[in-house]
Amino acid sequence: MNPNATEILGVKSYSSLEELPEIPDLAVIVISQKIVEIIEKLAQFGVKHLTIQSELKPGTKYHKTALTIRDICEKNGITYLGPSMLGIINFSDNFTTSIIPVREHIMREYKNIKKGVGFIAQSGGLAGALGWWMPSQKLPISKVIHLGRGFHITESDILEYFLDDNTVKVISIFLRDISSQLIETVKKISRFKPVLFFYVGKDKVMEDNLKNAGGISVKNYIELFEFAKIFLWCPRPNGPNLGIIGPSSGAIHLILKEMRDQKLSLAKPGKKSQEIILEKVGGSTCEYGNPVDYWPPEKFIGTKICDIYNTSAEALLKDKNVDGLILALEFFIEIEFDFSIFENLIKSYPDKPIITILIQAEREGAKRVLNTASDLKIPVFENEIERAVRGYRLLYDYYSKTYKKK
Repeated sequence: MNPNATEILGVKSYSSLEELPEIPDLAVIVISQKIVEIIEKLAQFGVKHLTIQSELKPGTKYHKTALTIRDICEKNGITYLGPSMLGIINFSDNFTTSIIPVREHIMREYKNIKKGVGFIAQSGGLAGALGWWMPSQKLPISKVIHLGRGFHITESDILEYFLDDNTVKVISIFLRDISSQLIETVKKISRFKPVLFFYVGKDKVMEDNLKNAGGISVKNYIELFEFAKIFLWCPRPNGPNLGIIGPSSGAIHLILKEMRDQKLSLAKPGKKSQEIILEKVGGSTCEYGNPVDYWPPEKFIGTKICDIYNTSAEALLKDKNVDGLILALEFFIEIEFDFSIFENLIKSYPDKPIITILIQAEREGAKRVLNTASDLKIPVFENEIERAVRGYRLLYDYYSKTYKKK
């Protein structure tokens, strides 16, 4: 509705509420002047849902205005978000109230998502950035919400909503403040869906309480998305025993060091698996058959490397002593292989997580691996060895300590 236009971006505009052909399901308020008067008119018109994106400046007048808004809405049975909120980006239903750009190509990418990430941010800028920024790997985002002051609907209410939202499998939250209500809600929600959080406040007691309630603390902001793909795409691990396939002792030892720090174990494959790996792969692989160090390969060609990864991955995934697999891809173009070989392996062994680490991989080949892995729903970490291993630890801890099947 706009009193100064009859059409906006090809959509018919009305100059007053009275001209509307029907009562709208939702009213989005973006102007700050006469906000109380606007809400009163909307209430009289019969509108029951509001997003108040108008910025209310802190101060004595602010509190009075906020209380007046609350009273009007309670009296008229109105549910409202805000004030001072950026808005909602609902990718799964192709809907947004965001006042800053949501790029069409991103909206198309996330449209009709079956299972994705629900993101809550106590920051309008960080929430809004999801409208124009995507992680390096195609992580599906279902919904993004910034509540602003959150007088009526709080982060706890959104968590309750996400619990019943089938398009949200993983929840990530950026927090400035932690309330007791939030802690209690996370305690309830985290048993059924993983809740990752990054807290920038100073209250260590409340942060620890949130961890104890089942919240999964990450070390930095970007891990809200990087770890989300592990929880979104990887199955429940049966244990801490990992298989490793890599092209060099250096890359493998970087992984092993972090595994020791995270108290994860190097799986000892059964005799049959050992024989297959040692006979068909060889290289510098130790007598136990794990980790698989295939250097030097017989030939520097992609088809040979492809066969090595396919053979050793199947042998390890098939082995009952191996709970998950880490693939170290340290390659140049000449030994790049078609990563889609893992499509059949995922189908054959759907109960074992596979995590990939690109280690100093040549750029063009790395892009191809990222694209294929995204289609196959295999999480990839670019030169983030420690993060990848720590992600498996968090996944294992969540399912062994917090998760309860509905």
